[in-house]
Amino acid sequence: MRGILVKLFTIGLLLVPFKVEALELGEKLSLEANLTWVHQWLQKKRGDFKDKDRGSAVVDATLSFKPTQVDEFALRASFAKENGLKKINPFSLSPNADDLRDDLHNINGRARDHLLELWYARSFTLPGNSTLKATLGIIDATAFIDDNRFANDELTQFMNEAFVNNPLANLVSYDYGIALEFEKGPFHLRALGMQSKTDYPTDDTYNYYALQVGVRSETSLGEGNYRLYGFTTNKRFPDWHKKKKKALKGWGISIDQDLIKERLGFFLRAGFQSDKAEVDYKSMCSLGFEIKPFSLLNRRPVLGLGYSYLKAPSKNEELKHTKVLEAYLSIPIYEVEKKLATHFTLDWQFMKDRLKPSDPSDPKERSGHIFGMRVNLAF
Repeated sequence: MRGILVKLFTIGLLLVPFKVEALELGEKLSLEANLTWVHQWLQKKRGDFKDKDRGSAVVDATLSFKPTQVDEFALRASFAKENGLKKINPFSLSPNADDLRDDLHNINGRARDHLLELWYARSFTLPGNSTLKATLGIIDATAFIDDNRFANDELTQFMNEAFVNNPLANLVSYDYGIALEFEKGPFHLRALGMQSKTDYPTDDTYNYYALQVGVRSETSLGEGNYRLYGFTTNKRFPDWHKKKKKALKGWGISIDQDLIKERLGFFLRAGFQSDKAEVDYKSMCSLGFEIKPFSLLNRRPVLGLGYSYLKAPSKNEELKHTKVLEAYLSIPIYEVEKKLATHFTLDWQFMKDRLKPSDPSDPKERSGHIFGMRVNLAF
């Protein structure tokens, strides 16, 4: 009972409508921050696990310095309390894609805590009304590859990692790299190179490369974005027999399209990766909608609906496929001219891992419901 009262008190504090101005550090220096509280309840349908509930709280801040109109330095750090359901999650995918306590320690085996990004970027104006931007340092591949307006932000949109990014893209976050972004009108071309470390069987250093092309359209329906990307690594990942090192490589698409401008949007992701290396999934597809159905006190709540299907390689001896359903309702509580925004989100997920039991008595699937609440304060 005491734990429930503490949780309700925390929610109450976060929902109180108070004005907090963005910290002004100078004309060229700015600070953006997010405070996110999440609590999730896992309810078993089938499988060998128990009902559990866990919570987490995260503070994420980005400090940006722009000495000129074409130069920018940025530092991003994050601090978290608890791991939510991540430590006891029975499924192949995580129901909360945010970086939590254990994720923020010894990041990528680099003996670095809390520091997520540290980079310098410079923009160049090229002939023909085109631009080129170069970013160098500790970067996040998700900022450049597989972006999507309706399914890309675990703080305000879908929480499950099946929707935040394509899991098969093997995107590297918070490691050394360089990104080039070329833009001309509605077209863009992005090239990315990063270096990271493997998790198994040893901490081998590997290189990750990705290339994305995209086009933006404006029609009577509204905005649409269509992206195609491919990726590869050098040979640093074990094959299924642990005898040779293979490259991770594959491709994907990411689409978002307005169907009713500022009211209804559609997203689609699809991807494929080679299964020569030992991987969890060979192909995937996710799709869904972002709906703003009505106005509430001059604010428009957002309803998100998503479905994802991920197929495992035939060589996988445990897993056949994974299905994920997620629905969320994000309610804006308090906003101050884009300087402060507080959102309260109700979230529901259904996850199912279809298994290949080695014994007839073993369960053939793991499935369950995950109910969640999220409060996000951004300024």
